Amino acid sequence: MTDYKKLALYYLKAGKRRCIVTIVGVMITVAVLYTALNFGYSYVLQKRQEVRKEADYEIVFLSEDTDRLAQIAADDRVLQAYSGAYSGEEYVSDEERFVEVNYKNALYVNIRHPYQMESVMEAMKADYGVDARLNNELAVLYLQDSDGLLGVVLILVLLVAYIFAIFAVGMIRNTVQMFTLEQVKDYGILRCIGATKGQLNRIIYRMGAGMELTGIAAGVLLGTIISVILGFSKDVNVGFHIGPAIPILIAYLGDLYFVMQECSKLVTKISPVSAVRGEYRIKKEKIKVRGNGLMGRLFGVEGAYARKSVLRNSGRFAKTVTAMMLSITAIIICLSIESMVHDTKKNINDMYGRYLEENQSPASIFNDVEWIQSEDLPSAEEIKENSLHYYVTETKMVYSARGNLVDPETYYGKFNKDYAEQTSLGSYIEAMMQRWRERNTKEYSEKDDVEYEKAVDSLNSSFISIEGCDQNDLDYLSEFIESGTAELDDDGILVIGGGSVMDYSWTGDEKLTLYDLGKHFDTYDLQVGDTIRLVDYREYKKRYQAAYDKMMADSILVSPEVDTGDTYISEERATKEGRSTWREQYVIAERIRQELIEEGYYRTYTVQGVLDFGDQLLPDWGDIYMKRDSYFDLTGYGEQDVTGIKYAIDLDSVPISYFDMLSSDLTDVLYGYAYARNVMRYALAFAAFVFILSSVNIINTTAGNLHMRRKELAQLRVLGMSRKRLIHTVMLEGVMATALSNILGFLFGTIFTIYIYEYLSMLLYIKPTIAWWAFGVGFAASALVICGSIYVSLRDLPVDIVDDLRLEE
Repeated sequence: MTDYKKLALYYLKAGKRRCIVTIVGVMITVAVLYTALNFGYSYVLQKRQEVRKEADYEIVFLSEDTDRLAQIAADDRVLQAYSGAYSGEEYVSDEERFVEVNYKNALYVNIRHPYQMESVMEAMKADYGVDARLNNELAVLYLQDSDGLLGVVLILVLLVAYIFAIFAVGMIRNTVQMFTLEQVKDYGILRCIGATKGQLNRIIYRMGAGMELTGIAAGVLLGTIISVILGFSKDVNVGFHIGPAIPILIAYLGDLYFVMQECSKLVTKISPVSAVRGEYRIKKEKIKVRGNGLMGRLFGVEGAYARKSVLRNSGRFAKTVTAMMLSITAIIICLSIESMVHDTKKNINDMYGRYLEENQSPASIFNDVEWIQSEDLPSAEEIKENSLHYYVTETKMVYSARGNLVDPETYYGKFNKDYAEQTSLGSYIEAMMQRWRERNTKEYSEKDDVEYEKAVDSLNSSFISIEGCDQNDLDYLSEFIESGTAELDDDGILVIGGGSVMDYSWTGDEKLTLYDLGKHFDTYDLQVGDTIRLVDYREYKKRYQAAYDKMMADSILVSPEVDTGDTYISEERATKEGRSTWREQYVIAERIRQELIEEGYYRTYTVQGVLDFGDQLLPDWGDIYMKRDSYFDLTGYGEQDVTGIKYAIDLDSVPISYFDMLSSDLTDVLYGYAYARNVMRYALAFAAFVFILSSVNIINTTAGNLHMRRKELAQLRVLGMSRKRLIHTVMLEGVMATALSNILGFLFGTIFTIYIYEYLSMLLYIKPTIAWWAFGVGFAASALVICGSIYVSLRDLPVDIVDDLRLEE
């Protein structure tokens, strides 16, 4: 027999289960790698087409010499060319400034080898003595415009491919080694009947190449399908490309060559007679006396034997433990960070409530609804468009206004001391109330406009935000009822008695963290049954508008409007007495408020419920809440008089690009969450990848190792050990590997999680969390892989122990 090609196929068929597991492992690594490379390559091709639609040229040659440009167009290196004007800015280093460059007859060309456009441009510049520029946006997509960029990118791609190849070929090495050791006597017999070392090498090479090429083909097919699906979701036109498969073949087959050389040495370095006798298994070492250890004390004879078996092959045990430890470490880290992200989402929801985006500006006598809708709110079309986004789960219209208290003491006079002292907003309100209380006793200078300053102090202290609520709003607010009820009468209101704020950070609280931004405060010591009187908003608005129109009609022009395009200054007007109209409007407003109070134009509302928002931040606008019909009755507005809009957002689907539309503090919070959420998707995929590869290696190695120990296990059966007890004994080896790998994995996983949190907490609004339940996941997964692979392999061993006893040792 001189042709041993079919022998390799025979060995593979004999161990088809092991081969299938190995091929699946290779397929997974190739699928992951090819998906990334194929998607990236397709994206680059698509970007090239988009760039060429805008500017379909690679090099533009700049010269006023038309004859020389004609010679360039006829050059063999040029594929096509056309002439046209060129203008742009160029930096002149001598003058340290940009200058404008214009050419009427520039030559735009595409060359035959676009991957060499930079070197071709430099060569043609030297040949023809002209200046030239690359289409930089296109050149980058051809890996140009940077010295050595093409080589660096290719090296990086090959390096990444080689890292994946190490995993994949490592699985093949384990499998082929097991095949080789199991069939070493066959190889010895072949040597005895004339087979050369080269022929035996080819058998081993064909076994490795057969599994690898099958795995690569399956992985490329799977990777193509995944990349097409990914491209569809990312709006990238992805198809099959041979280019991304080339570095995979180079790395995988190149590494396989050297690994198979190592495997072939197992049968070629010993003599044929020694191979037939199985002398490769004899290890010349001193017999070591070992105690029973902890395993013996815990599990008796079976535990002691399992411990000694592990110590006899400590290298294999260490590799198993290390592989599974890395997987468990990755699982602990990923699941802990996933818990951080989940808790952060809950914290965001608790802090900001149902409506994460809100755009409102309460109406007032100074800014009516018409002005707000035209200046501050998006158009009806924009609101409708925003509502249709897939991440918007609810759109809510807001009806709010700034009313005026008859007596500020009935509301702001019941301010909580801690809120007033420890928050910036509370301090501002307290200072405002103090100015109002001292308005009649304060000493003013001759330059002060006393009437205006008293009016401003009185108006500011009387302002209070009112929101009209429908039944859904009241049901939502009922979740925060501290006392009373949210079932309001026509003259009933809800007031805020507590909630969280973020503006206490100015106090220098050392406990403030990026995650724990809000701090709870009691705000107003209001009780159910207290009453609050509000100036009749409808009559107030009517009288103020009439007085304001009369004031503007009687005013005189001080300075005209200036609009030069770059500068705009509004016109300035004043009363006949010399007071500016923007000051006079406050004086008028306060005078009318006092007149309405004296005439009894106010309404009395009873506190029927006190709200405490808990961990949720206090609303920017919203001091008291009433039924929407009561709000319309007070203000005179109707359903069409919307003063704001707010959206409920699904955090798990909102894109990062959306956050530019939000307020600054919420943008930071949500952007951090979305960033961590997206990173976690890749991290979990990587952890699963590591775990699967480690599992495949462990399953392969365990199956081969137990197959090699058939005679040892048969001897134990002969000595009286039952099949069930034998399985229990060998399973204890898996218990040792599982226990040690979990202890180390839990330890390293916790340490790395803490360090990762320390890093993330500097960048993101994230809660420190150790996912203790992840330990159970890691333990269950490792036990299933290690102990399961042992159990399945033992169950597959032959029932007849006589054949195993005949094995040569």
